[in-house]
Amino acid sequence: MIDEIIAKIAKATAETEEDIYRMIEDKQVEMSGLISEEGAAYLVAKELGVELRREVEKLNIESVAAGMQNADVTGKITRIFPVREFKTEKAEGRVANIIIADKTGSIRVSLWNEEIEKLNSLSVGDVIRVRGFVRDNNGQPEMRMGRKGNIIKLHDAEGFDTIVYERKAERSSVSELREGFYRSIRAPILQIFDTNLFFEICPECRKRLKETETAFTCAEHGEVIPNYGMIVSGIIDDSTGNIRAVFFTEAAEKIIGMSVADAKKLFDRKKKTESILSQIPLGKEFVFEGSVRRNAFFDRLEFVVNDVKAVDIKKEIEMMV
Repeated sequence: MIDEIIAKIAKATAETEEDIYRMIEDKQVEMSGLISEEGAAYLVAKELGVELRREVEKLNIESVAAGMQNADVTGKITRIFPVREFKTEKAEGRVANIIIADKTGSIRVSLWNEEIEKLNSLSVGDVIRVRGFVRDNNGQPEMRMGRKGNIIKLHDAEGFDTIVYERKAERSSVSELREGFYRSIRAPILQIFDTNLFFEICPECRKRLKETETAFTCAEHGEVIPNYGMIVSGIIDDSTGNIRAVFFTEAAEKIIGMSVADAKKLFDRKKKTESILSQIPLGKEFVFEGSVRRNAFFDRLEFVVNDVKAVDIKKEIEMMV
């Protein structure tokens, strides 16, 4: 399969197959081995401007990469998030996320509006088959159903490996962090940066919107009434070192203690980001789980927070013992 992909890329570019293979190896090194050879090939193709369209093919979750148009995966549901509602003056809708996993990895599946009805017959532990396309969500692949996708519950799943992948975040100190690591850190937030908190996203696909003089537009859905995402950044320090931490929507909601919708309403009323950022308890310790990436523009490491938890003293003592 990988040979076919390399041949397709070579045919569409001026690169040799040997050079493409080296690019794939380099991409795997860049991703610290957290992506399969096939997944790295799709990323290389995307960077070279090659769109790899193909028939639907069953994949292990580790092989799923952003940009795939016809992905087909089977996994066990490990988590179902609550349905989130959004409403603006001219549009409203709902979104819900689930996490599925197999023995090779895990991935988020995002369901929108009428797609959420699929959850009525699903529970944690069910094995499902998901067909759809793959988007990039803050550096991680995320599956969407779209018009041609589907979710099927597999009632006869005896052949499915029930030992599924669980991504574990090893506890680390800030000084031990390296690019590509997925880690858990216990630290307080020492500083929050006063920057733009909100960004416009498409209510259909959640991609960032472009602003024109008269409207907001989505590359896929055209002119839309925007929904909003939220981003907070600051410095965390565990006494061994400090690092810039970035909190996107769900993690930002946890650290602020309010939903994006409520935070946006407060900002629209007060017209000051301080009214929102002042809700963050500086100096209080949390357990942050996330991945380390390099900010290419500033050439520095950043910690992208996926989850925020209160410090559980009992668990901390058990870890020490």
